[in-house]
Amino acid sequence: MNATALPLSTRVTLAFLMGLLAFAIMLGNAVVILAFVVDKKLRHRSNYFFLNLAIADFFVGKLHIFISENLF
Repeated sequence: MNATALPLSTRVTLAFLMGLLAFAIMLGNAVVILAFVVDKKLRHRSNYFFLNLAIADFFVGKLHIFISENLF
């Protein structure tokens, strides 16, 4: 099923929800990255794994915005 087969109201609702999800993903991961940068007590070797995950997930959220723009 392609996107043009959906009614306009459904496409607008889906676009809004997908944008909201991408924004929440980016905001949450930005908070984790900021906490790691600001609080020096978090800079342990084991916490670099979580920083790496937050950075990767941040860019996945950013990529999600570009993909969803092209779908709707």
